Amino acid sequence: MTPEQLFSPVVGARPHEAILDQVERLLSAGLIRPGDRLPSERVLAERLGVSRPTVREAMRTLEALGVVLPTQTVGRGSAAVVAGRADAALGAVLRLAIATSGLSVPDIVDTRVLLERHAVSRLARAPEPRLDAAEALLREMDDAGLTPERFHAADVRFHIALADAAGNRAVALMMSSLRHAIEGYVLDLVGGLDDWPTVCRRLRVEHRGILAAVVDRDADEAARRVEEHIRAFHDVATGVR
Repeated sequence: MTPEQLFSPVVGARPHEAILDQVERLLSAGLIRPGDRLPSERVLAERLGVSRPTVREAMRTLEALGVVLPTQTVGRGSAAVVAGRADAALGAVLRLAIATSGLSVPDIVDTRVLLERHAVSRLARAPEPRLDAAEALLREMDDAGLTPERFHAADVRFHIALADAAGNRAVALMMSSLRHAIEGYVLDLVGGLDDWPTVCRRLRVEHRGILAAVVDRDADEAARRVEEHIRAFHDVATGVR
Protein backbone atom coordinates (compact mmCIF):
# COMPACT_ATOMS: atom_id res chain seq x y z
CA MET A 1 0.00 0.00 0.00
CA THR A 2 1.40 3.39 -0.98
CA PRO A 3 1.50 6.22 1.60
CA GLU A 4 -1.37 8.09 -0.04
CA GLN A 5 -3.55 4.95 0.01
CA LEU A 6 -3.39 4.97 3.81
CA PHE A 7 -5.58 8.08 3.79
CA SER A 8 -9.29 8.06 3.00
CA PRO A 9 -11.66 10.79 1.75
CA VAL A 10 -12.73 13.25 4.41
CA VAL A 11 -16.38 13.41 5.41
CA GLY A 12 -17.75 16.09 7.71
CA ALA A 13 -17.94 19.81 8.33
CA ARG A 14 -14.46 20.21 9.86
CA PRO A 15 -12.11 18.64 7.32
CA HIS A 16 -8.82 19.78 8.85
CA GLU A 17 -9.75 18.08 12.15
CA ALA A 18 -10.63 14.92 10.23
CA ILE A 19 -7.14 14.98 8.71
CA LEU A 20 -5.61 15.25 12.20
CA ASP A 21 -7.73 12.28 13.30
CA GLN A 22 -6.50 10.21 10.36
CA VAL A 23 -2.86 10.99 11.11
CA GLU A 24 -3.40 10.06 14.77
CA ARG A 25 -5.04 6.77 13.76
CA LEU A 26 -2.23 5.88 11.37
CA LEU A 27 0.42 6.66 13.99
CA SER A 28 -1.39 4.60 16.64
CA ALA A 29 -1.65 1.66 14.25
CA GLY A 30 2.04 1.89 13.35
CA LEU A 31 1.21 2.44 9.68
CA ILE A 32 3.27 5.62 9.67
CA ARG A 33 6.34 6.03 11.84
CA PRO A 34 8.90 8.68 12.78
CA GLY A 35 11.02 9.47 9.74
CA ASP A 36 8.31 8.56 7.23
CA ARG A 37 7.49 11.16 4.60
CA LEU A 38 3.80 11.95 4.22
CA PRO A 39 2.32 12.34 0.74
CA SER A 40 2.71 15.77 -0.81
CA GLU A 41 0.19 18.50 -0.13
CA ARG A 42 -1.22 18.13 -3.65
CA VAL A 43 -1.54 14.34 -3.42
CA LEU A 44 -3.15 14.50 0.02
CA ALA A 45 -5.65 17.11 -1.15
CA GLU A 46 -6.67 14.90 -4.08
CA ARG A 47 -6.84 11.74 -1.97
CA LEU A 48 -8.81 13.35 0.87
CA GLY A 49 -11.10 15.35 -1.39
CA VAL A 50 -10.27 18.67 0.24
CA SER A 51 -8.53 21.87 -0.79
CA ARG A 52 -4.78 22.32 -0.51
CA PRO A 53 -5.23 25.17 2.01
CA THR A 54 -7.14 22.71 4.23
CA VAL A 55 -4.28 20.21 4.06
CA ARG A 56 -1.82 23.03 4.72
CA GLU A 57 -3.78 24.10 7.83
CA ALA A 58 -3.72 20.54 9.17
CA MET A 59 0.02 20.18 8.52
CA ARG A 60 0.73 23.49 10.25
CA THR A 61 -1.20 22.29 13.30
CA LEU A 62 0.76 19.02 13.34
CA GLU A 63 4.01 20.96 12.96
CA ALA A 64 3.12 23.27 15.86
CA LEU A 65 2.44 20.20 18.00
CA GLY A 66 5.77 18.66 17.05
CA VAL A 67 4.17 15.70 15.26
CA VAL A 68 5.73 16.53 11.89
CA LEU A 69 8.85 18.38 10.89
CA PRO A 70 8.66 21.55 8.78
CA THR A 71 7.40 20.84 5.29
CA GLN A 72 10.07 19.95 2.75
CA THR A 73 9.89 20.48 -1.00
CA VAL A 74 9.68 17.22 -2.93
CA GLY A 75 9.49 17.42 -6.72
CA ARG A 76 6.56 19.59 -7.70
CA GLY A 77 4.94 19.41 -4.28
CA SER A 78 5.79 19.67 -0.62
CA ALA A 79 5.69 16.92 1.99
CA ALA A 80 5.95 16.77 5.77
CA VAL A 81 8.09 14.23 7.62
CA VAL A 82 6.83 12.50 10.75
CA ALA A 83 8.89 13.61 13.75
CA GLY A 84 10.29 11.24 16.35
CA ARG A 85 9.91 13.58 19.31
CA ALA A 86 6.75 12.62 21.16
CA ASP A 87 8.05 14.43 24.24
CA ALA A 88 8.36 17.70 22.32
CA ALA A 89 4.82 17.30 21.00
CA LEU A 90 3.39 16.68 24.46
CA GLY A 91 5.57 19.44 25.88
CA ALA A 92 4.07 21.91 23.39
CA VAL A 93 0.57 20.95 24.51
CA LEU A 94 1.54 21.30 28.16
CA ARG A 95 3.01 24.76 27.52
CA LEU A 96 -0.32 25.83 26.05
CA ALA A 97 -2.15 24.29 29.02
CA ILE A 98 0.05 26.21 31.44
CA ALA A 99 -0.53 29.44 29.53
CA THR A 100 -4.30 29.10 29.09
CA SER A 101 -5.61 27.17 32.09
CA GLY A 102 -3.71 28.73 34.95
CA LEU A 103 -1.80 25.51 35.59
CA SER A 104 0.86 26.62 38.05
CA VAL A 105 4.55 25.82 38.02
CA PRO A 106 4.31 24.45 41.61
CA ASP A 107 1.75 21.96 40.26
CA ILE A 108 4.27 20.96 37.59
CA VAL A 109 6.97 20.60 40.26
CA ASP A 110 4.69 18.34 42.33
CA THR A 111 4.03 16.21 39.26
CA ARG A 112 7.76 15.96 38.55
CA VAL A 113 8.30 14.79 42.12
CA LEU A 114 5.68 12.05 41.77
CA LEU A 115 7.10 10.81 38.47
CA GLU A 116 10.76 10.98 39.44
CA ARG A 117 10.27 9.36 42.84
CA HIS A 118 8.61 6.47 41.03
CA ALA A 119 11.37 6.29 38.40
CA VAL A 120 14.34 6.18 40.78
CA SER A 121 12.57 3.80 43.16
CA ARG A 122 11.88 1.41 40.32
CA LEU A 123 15.44 1.78 39.05
CA ALA A 124 16.93 1.05 42.49
CA ARG A 125 14.92 -2.19 42.61
CA ALA A 126 15.98 -3.31 39.13
CA PRO A 127 18.13 -6.48 39.12
CA GLU A 128 20.79 -5.00 36.82
CA PRO A 129 20.18 -1.28 36.32
CA ARG A 130 21.90 0.20 33.28
CA LEU A 131 23.43 3.44 34.49
CA ASP A 132 26.04 4.13 31.80
CA ALA A 133 24.11 7.03 30.26
CA ALA A 134 23.45 8.69 33.62
CA GLU A 135 27.08 8.29 34.70
CA ALA A 136 28.31 9.80 31.42
CA LEU A 137 26.06 12.81 31.96
CA LEU A 138 27.44 13.29 35.48
CA ARG A 139 30.91 13.46 33.96
CA GLU A 140 29.67 15.93 31.36
CA MET A 141 28.25 18.17 34.08
CA ASP A 142 31.61 18.12 35.89
CA ASP A 143 32.99 20.40 33.16
CA ALA A 144 33.53 23.74 34.90
CA GLY A 145 33.33 25.53 31.55
CA LEU A 146 29.71 24.60 30.88
CA THR A 147 27.36 27.53 30.43
CA PRO A 148 24.17 27.47 32.53
CA GLU A 149 22.21 26.58 29.39
CA ARG A 150 24.44 23.61 28.54
CA PHE A 151 24.47 22.45 32.16
CA HIS A 152 20.68 22.60 32.25
CA ALA A 153 20.45 20.57 29.03
CA ALA A 154 22.71 17.88 30.51
CA ASP A 155 20.74 18.03 33.77
CA VAL A 156 17.50 17.33 31.88
CA ARG A 157 19.10 14.42 30.02
CA PHE A 158 20.41 12.99 33.32
CA HIS A 159 16.95 12.85 34.88
CA ILE A 160 15.43 11.38 31.73
CA ALA A 161 18.26 8.83 31.49
CA LEU A 162 17.31 7.57 34.96
CA ALA A 163 13.67 7.23 33.89
CA ASP A 164 14.66 5.46 30.67
CA ALA A 165 16.87 3.06 32.62
CA ALA A 166 13.95 2.31 34.95
CA GLY A 167 12.14 0.85 31.96
CA ASN A 168 8.80 2.67 32.08
CA ARG A 169 8.51 4.50 28.76
CA ALA A 170 5.29 6.28 29.77
CA VAL A 171 6.95 7.81 32.83
CA ALA A 172 10.02 8.77 30.80
CA LEU A 173 7.82 10.42 28.17
CA MET A 174 5.84 12.37 30.75
CA MET A 175 9.00 13.51 32.52
CA SER A 176 10.60 14.65 29.29
CA SER A 177 7.41 16.45 28.24
CA LEU A 178 7.16 18.28 31.55
CA ARG A 179 10.76 19.41 31.24
CA HIS A 180 10.10 20.68 27.70
CA ALA A 181 6.99 22.49 28.93
CA ILE A 182 8.84 24.53 31.58
CA GLU A 183 12.24 24.78 29.89
CA GLY A 184 11.96 28.49 29.18
CA TYR A 185 10.78 29.18 32.71
CA VAL A 186 13.69 27.23 34.23
CA LEU A 187 16.28 28.93 32.02
CA ASP A 188 14.90 32.32 33.06
CA LEU A 189 15.29 31.29 36.71
CA VAL A 190 18.85 30.08 36.13
CA GLY A 191 19.72 33.32 34.38
CA GLY A 192 18.52 35.27 37.40
CA LEU A 193 20.62 33.41 39.98
CA ASP A 194 23.22 35.59 41.70
CA ASP A 195 25.64 32.74 42.44
CA TRP A 196 25.30 30.15 39.70
CA PRO A 197 28.69 28.44 40.41
CA THR A 198 27.59 27.64 43.98
CA VAL A 199 24.21 26.35 42.83
CA CYS A 200 25.92 24.31 40.11
CA ARG A 201 28.24 22.63 42.62
CA ARG A 202 25.28 21.81 44.82
CA LEU A 203 23.40 20.26 41.90
CA ARG A 204 26.40 18.08 41.03
CA VAL A 205 26.57 16.76 44.59
CA GLU A 206 22.83 16.06 44.65
CA HIS A 207 22.93 14.26 41.29
CA ARG A 208 25.70 11.99 42.54
CA GLY A 209 23.77 11.35 45.74
CA ILE A 210 20.71 10.23 43.81
CA LEU A 211 22.75 7.88 41.66
CA ALA A 212 24.63 6.54 44.69
CA ALA A 213 21.34 5.61 46.36
CA VAL A 214 20.27 3.79 43.19
CA VAL A 215 23.58 1.90 43.07
CA ASP A 216 23.13 0.97 46.75
CA ARG A 217 19.66 -0.42 45.86
CA ASP A 218 18.09 1.92 48.43
CA ALA A 219 14.81 2.81 46.74
CA ASP A 220 13.44 4.90 49.60
CA GLU A 221 16.62 6.95 49.88
CA ALA A 222 16.80 7.48 46.12
CA ALA A 223 13.21 8.73 46.13
CA ARG A 224 13.86 11.02 49.09
CA ARG A 225 16.97 12.49 47.49
CA VAL A 226 15.37 13.15 44.11
CA GLU A 227 12.42 14.92 45.74
CA GLU A 228 14.71 17.02 47.92
CA HIS A 229 16.81 17.85 44.85
CA ILE A 230 13.83 19.00 42.76
CA ARG A 231 12.22 21.06 45.51
CA ALA A 232 15.48 22.60 46.72
CA PHE A 233 16.40 23.87 43.26
CA HIS A 234 12.95 25.37 42.74
CA ASP A 235 13.11 27.05 46.15
CA VAL A 236 16.58 28.50 45.53
CA ALA A 237 15.74 29.63 42.01
CA THR A 238 12.54 31.37 43.13
CA GLY A 239 14.14 32.95 46.18
CA VAL A 240 12.29 30.90 48.80
CA ARG A 241 15.61 30.05 50.46
